[in-house]
Amino acid sequence: MIEKIELRNFRNLNNYQIKVEKPLVLLEGSNGVGKTSILESIYFAATTKSHRTSQEKELIQYDKMFAAVKIKDGANLFEIILSENGKRTFINKSEVKKISDYIGKMHAVMFSPEDLNLIKGGPSERRYFMDLELSQVSKEYLRLMNHYKKILKQRNALLKTLKDSNDYTFLNILGEQLLETGYKIYDFRERFILNLNEKIQAVETKYKNFKVALEYDPNVTKEQWAKHMKTKQKTDIMYEQTTVGIHKDDFKVVFNGFNAKDFASQGTTRLIVIELKLALLQWIKEETNEHAVLLLDDVLSELDIERQNLFLEKLPTNHQVFISSAVPLYKNFDLQRIVLSKEIG
Repeated sequence: MIEKIELRNFRNLNNYQIKVEKPLVLLEGSNGVGKTSILESIYFAATTKSHRTSQEKELIQYDKMFAAVKIKDGANLFEIILSENGKRTFINKSEVKKISDYIGKMHAVMFSPEDLNLIKGGPSERRYFMDLELSQVSKEYLRLMNHYKKILKQRNALLKTLKDSNDYTFLNILGEQLLETGYKIYDFRERFILNLNEKIQAVETKYKNFKVALEYDPNVTKEQWAKHMKTKQKTDIMYEQTTVGIHKDDFKVVFNGFNAKDFASQGTTRLIVIELKLALLQWIKEETNEHAVLLLDDVLSELDIERQNLFLEKLPTNHQVFISSAVPLYKNFDLQRIVLSKEIG
């Protein structure tokens, strides 16, 4: 369980500390006071990534040279220092030079309004989700993805030079390397979506007429991919890029038998993503034998009182949960209430 959070120059929080005393924590206050920033800091400490931006300099408070996040979870102290020169990661005050050796030591599952893009957004949003979550629990997957991206970059660069050439020797070598690595990533993703689908079926839902399923949707089968690499070199040369492969994968979210992207309302989409994140908690516990922290940003908005209470009652009791909310709770729960105001620095 997270016991203490310390932030320096992170977003709109200058020098802020929280002592955490209960498994269920409610961050309460009006918009713009830093509720989301606190959740973001926990997620950043776990994954080294922000759920809101890919521009990490945005995390550093305006006119400050650096930002720092410290999370104490009882057994470990996690720290990330972010500056214009990059980020440095520490565990128990010892610097961890490789990000791959840092990721996976602390687990967090985040729900935020941006996550609605998992349903409504394009394939890149869902690929990023698969890659991020698999990388949190598997160093091998992270290694494979880094290797695949390197080969793909080399192959795409080579494709730009082959319009007037009939020598595909090196192109075929890179294609074989891409297939060898890509097949393993394919297997990881297929198992992940299959396992997550099993978990989401098992998540007890109290909502009526609410059935969610996940389906892995690869760009091509392994056999189709191998055939393309052997017979469609000219197509890739014409487009100057590798036109098929796991870098174009997707997965489908099916709601009551239909594609959720096309048929789910805004409120239903929110509930689907919440169910997905609760399933993800179970998957991480099964894969790592450790509990992830559940971070819920603005989760109660767009839910009526009945659904708010149903949701809060079904929160997992064996995980630590942080909830941010600008609306009051209508039932009493055993929680730590932290009220933020505009005066907080």
